[in-house]
Amino acid sequence: MIAAWVESEFRTLDLRDKRRDRRVKTIVDQFAQVAESTPDACRDIASLEATYRIANNPAVSPDDILKAHHQASIERTAEHACVILAQDTTPIDMTKPNRQVTGAGPMEHEDHRGVFFHPLYAISEEGIPLGIVDHLMWARESIRTDLSAAEKQRLRKAMAFEEKESCRWVEMFQSGEQIARANPQTMYVNVSDSEADIFEMFLETRDMAPNHHFVVRGCQDRALAASANEDDDDESGERSTTTRHIDDALAAAEICYEATIEVSGRKSLIAGDTRPRRKSRTARSAKVEIRAATVTLRGPQRPGGKLDDVTINVVEVREVNPPAGEDPIRWTLLTSLPIETVEQIKRVVKIYCLRWMVELFFKTLKSGCRVEKLKYEHVDSYLTAVSMLIVVAWRIEYLKSAAREDPDASCEKYFSMSEWVPVYLVQQKAKKIPTTPPTISEFMLIVAKLGGYINRKGQGPPGSTTIWRGMQRMDTLIEAYSVFEEAEKRCVV
Repeated sequence: MIAAWVESEFRTLDLRDKRRDRRVKTIVDQFAQVAESTPDACRDIASLEATYRIANNPAVSPDDILKAHHQASIERTAEHACVILAQDTTPIDMTKPNRQVTGAGPMEHEDHRGVFFHPLYAISEEGIPLGIVDHLMWARESIRTDLSAAEKQRLRKAMAFEEKESCRWVEMFQSGEQIARANPQTMYVNVSDSEADIFEMFLETRDMAPNHHFVVRGCQDRALAASANEDDDDESGERSTTTRHIDDALAAAEICYEATIEVSGRKSLIAGDTRPRRKSRTARSAKVEIRAATVTLRGPQRPGGKLDDVTINVVEVREVNPPAGEDPIRWTLLTSLPIETVEQIKRVVKIYCLRWMVELFFKTLKSGCRVEKLKYEHVDSYLTAVSMLIVVAWRIEYLKSAAREDPDASCEKYFSMSEWVPVYLVQQKAKKIPTTPPTISEFMLIVAKLGGYINRKGQGPPGSTTIWRGMQRMDTLIEAYSVFEEAEKRCVV
């Protein structure tokens, strides 16, 4: 029996063969047990062979599988007043100790092979992941290891924008705008980290849909267009050469409000790395000041000429008095959202903070669903399996977040009766089905306890690991209960 959520999620799946459609749904249902490996998830030889047949079938593509999930996710977004579209890139390392995956491309180094995955991840303003509404996946053909950093920089500047990998940010931004135009009742906010600080992205504001906005974390102190006064000749008859930048405008702005934020700890992946975004830092509560300003960015030069100037809003979050030896926390957020009031500025900061949820999704995809441990010989087969695990990873994050952000909703909003009843009866040692289903918060606590969660006083909410274990055991209970029911019916007859 295929889980109700899988049937619903893939109701528009069309692989041009009903048997293939059903097999993909079955595989996703098996993968949702978050098993240690594909054989462990499949349980028997016939199911395992069927899984490999689907993965190796050239008629089944990752895009076909994810297209159904995209459609279901877009439909979920249309039910909300405001949706964040967080985009980011993560590498999927397919490097194996002996035999390498055919078709995988070089990562940062030639000796590491794999692909890059760039989703447009939808999140409600309340913090519930709604799914992936679009994505890109690609493998590099080659990388230049014979060039210095300066030579690579010159080469990038000479390339047309469409030839650069960075064009993926604009492509997903445009995809988000098309979704916004199709759903005018919902406001969509495209949120990106500093890699998306690309001037071509800001140019999209010139004819942007009224219900589509962006928040991008800046990574460079961009030059501002000269004001009318600065363009005038001075008393000596010479033109002013003073150029103002974003930091100058923020330094002149008043403090809008102060706040305390929790900063997570981080250990540098590379010993001695001094880059602000990569170096180690300690976890702490940071007191921050927030400023805001409206600026006009000066269009940079490109191979085809100078780009137009763009007027946007900027919100700065800056830590005051950081601990000794620690760099101050600082976010420079470039946005099209209004900043006329303190509440509007607070909303910009809150929306950017929700971007972190795409990082949690990546963690679940790699650590929980173990996509980098799959064993397929060709990249096409590998990505077909990955595409199904992507939906499973979203489902885990969806349920985990729902228990925190939508705690009072009935669990039947997220699970069918055939799913929650067996788990409830066994875990609660109940003798009959309750007339009112438990809330999603209560039920996910039951699932977490199946996974080993103890629920001590002062302990935080269940995390991904205990949810994974609980869902695996939950599936066993559902299957056993179904078999028991069928046996009982035969006895009655």
